[in-house]
Amino acid sequence: MKNLSSGTAEGVAYMRFYESQRPAATRICSDELAYPLMAWWARLTARLCQPLPTRFMDWAFEKKGTGVSGYMAVRTRLFDDFVLKGAADGCLQYIILGAGLDSRAYRFRDQLAGVRTFEVDHPASQGVKKERVEMRFGALPDYVSYVPVDFTVDDLLSCLVEAGYDPGLPTMFTLEGVVMYLPEAAVRETLGFVVQHAGAGSMVLFDYVYAAALDGRIKSKVIQHMNSLKFVFHEPILSGIEQGAAEGFLLDRGFTRAEDYPPSRLYDLYLKPVVPERRISNVYAIAAGYK
Repeated sequence: MKNLSSGTAEGVAYMRFYESQRPAATRICSDELAYPLMAWWARLTARLCQPLPTRFMDWAFEKKGTGVSGYMAVRTRLFDDFVLKGAADGCLQYIILGAGLDSRAYRFRDQLAGVRTFEVDHPASQGVKKERVEMRFGALPDYVSYVPVDFTVDDLLSCLVEAGYDPGLPTMFTLEGVVMYLPEAAVRETLGFVVQHAGAGSMVLFDYVYAAALDGRIKSKVIQHMNSLKFVFHEPILSGIEQGAAEGFLLDRGFTRAEDYPPSRLYDLYLKPVVPERRISNVYAIAAGYK
């Protein structure tokens, strides 16, 4: 995997592309850059599947896990809303940890004007991302700082400061599709970094999996499917948070305020007003911490 982009990042980009093809009236999120940032084989899969009826594709996704496509769409939308609100509320820096094929720095270029953006990722994955960004735009944009970090050997703060990061400024951090692949100690350390090395008014948003889905207390086909992929992409799920414990987990790390988005809340916010018949996975949630 280390000489390639993340396999899960390719799958997530495909899911964003698929959601973007839905009719506007039923679309939860839209990412026009998902397709050009995908690998050739992912783009080929997208082209081959595009003529298939939406009903069939939804059925195929549901076979991997009930409500997984609904959750992925809602997750993208909430992260989009979080970033846009953070920029509007005065955050001056934006750090995408485990950036993968995240396209927000480019999709929201106008809204992020005046916000210094840093994409942090493993050097191999980031190298692939930069190649695709150059192919799409003709050159790397000067409003994004690419920060290669190997967390097993590099110091995150030193790497960010060298790239121009100011620890005294209000900063928003996002970890989309990242936390579940980190051991719990690394999750605690990363959240602690936000508290210790970001200015007042900083905030973080991350998604996570329920611990009960990892140890079998919640039966989940999607977790079984994701664990089966570890033999292909070498990206096993390593940690989870107990249902209802995310806010306390963040407050214990030193945040002054925390907010949890369990599946029921995500459904009420985004699916119920538009497509109430659409389901959402019961094993994933999202949490925000505010400094």
